[in-house]
Amino acid sequence: CKYILISLAFTQLFYIPESYARNLTHRLGAGFTSQMATTEGSTLPAVDAKYYFSKRTAASLGIGFDTRTDNSTFGLGSKFFYNLFGEQNLLFYTGLGLAALSRGGTRLQFQAFFGSEFFLTDLPSLGFSFEAGIRGDNSHGGKFALRTTGDSFLTGGIHFYF
Repeated sequence: CKYILISLAFTQLFYIPESYARNLTHRLGAGFTSQMATTEGSTLPAVDAKYYFSKRTAASLGIGFDTRTDNSTFGLGSKFFYNLFGEQNLLFYTGLGLAALSRGGTRLQFQAFFGSEFFLTDLPSLGFSFEAGIRGDNSHGGKFALRTTGDSFLTGGIHFYF
C-alpha cells in the first residue's frame, strides 16, 4: 500500500492540469540564452529560437559567436525541454542539451538540467528562464570534465513568443 501511494505521488509530478498551465503549443519564441561555456568562467551569448511542439515538449536552437579577439569563438547548440508542471504564469521543466563550440579547437558540450520559465501577468508573451544542472565537455586539453551549473533569468534566457 505504501509503494502504491509513493508511485501515485510520483506520477503527479508528470501531470499538468489542462485548465491551469500556460499553453504555448505551436508558438515560436525568439530571444537569447547564455549557457554555452567557452572557458571555466565564461559563457557565449547566443541568439535563440524555442518552439513548443505540444503543451509538454519544446526544442530550441541557438547560435552565438565572438570575433573580437584572435581567439574567436563560435557555438551552435540545441536543447530539448519537457514540462513537468505548469501554472498560469510558470512552467517547470527538465531537459537535455548539446552544443558544438569552436575556440582554439572544436569540442562538444552536453547539459542535463531542470528549470523554470515564468511570465509576468501584464507581459504574457515574454518568458524569463532560469536553469540548473550538469554540464559536461572536453574543455581541459581533451579530457572530459563535469560541472554543476546555475543560470539566473539574466543568463538562462528570455524569449518573446509569437
